[in-house]
Amino acid sequence: MHELYTALAEYYDAIYLRRAERVGKEIDFVEELFRNEAEREVTRVLDLACGTGIPTLELARRDYEVVGLDLHEEMLAVARRKAEREGLSVEFIQGNALEIDFEEEFDAVTMFFSSIMYFDDSAIQQLFNSVRRALKPGGVFIADFPCWYYGGRDGPIVWDERKGDERLIITDWREVEPAFQKLRFKRLVQIIKPDGSVRAFMVDDELNIYTPRELRLLAGGHFRKVKIYGDLRELRPNDRRYWLVAVK
Repeated sequence: MHELYTALAEYYDAIYLRRAERVGKEIDFVEELFRNEAEREVTRVLDLACGTGIPTLELARRDYEVVGLDLHEEMLAVARRKAEREGLSVEFIQGNALEIDFEEEFDAVTMFFSSIMYFDDSAIQQLFNSVRRALKPGGVFIADFPCWYYGGRDGPIVWDERKGDERLIITDWREVEPAFQKLRFKRLVQIIKPDGSVRAFMVDDELNIYTPRELRLLAGGHFRKVKIYGDLRELRPNDRRYWLVAVK
């Protein structure tokens, strides 16, 4: 459980290289939401489940004052190293998103890479309470999550990446339990060394499926205004990724 964020932390950026290459467009969209949906100027941002800081550092590059929080110290070590290399001033802290004790300190709170799916019906209520406390009045919470139905993806997906002189072969597959609205996310990561030796890691995570309507209703009990966007634009049929936007 959570090997992706611990044992594989040093390989996380290589595994998610293609997503990282799109992060600039995602933050362009997030900045648009800051301007159009937040009811205050956004200068200070809390990025929850920040991981190795892929979106966090992009926000910092755009001159936001950013605090990144993650449960796993292994991921934060990578994030801090990258920030130091780029000369970016970001505070990275280890902690549980459900237990943050900030009181009206941030203009925006973000949660990327579908991290909101780790929270079940009970935990997500606690998450919304924590986020609401952390936001200043008029502040905005933004979180992305996927459409649970991956059309055309019934079988496994295999691709490869490189990290230095190592080759990574990654196999992903998903098992959906509709009655319980659970998604079993499974990933086999094989790391091939230059000498031909192989290290293999198996990721097996249980995620929670939410429809846009469900998240809108759940968030509506905690925030004054809630919207759902899709695929970096207004919500449309057949969107593959959604964005929850909630204003305190």
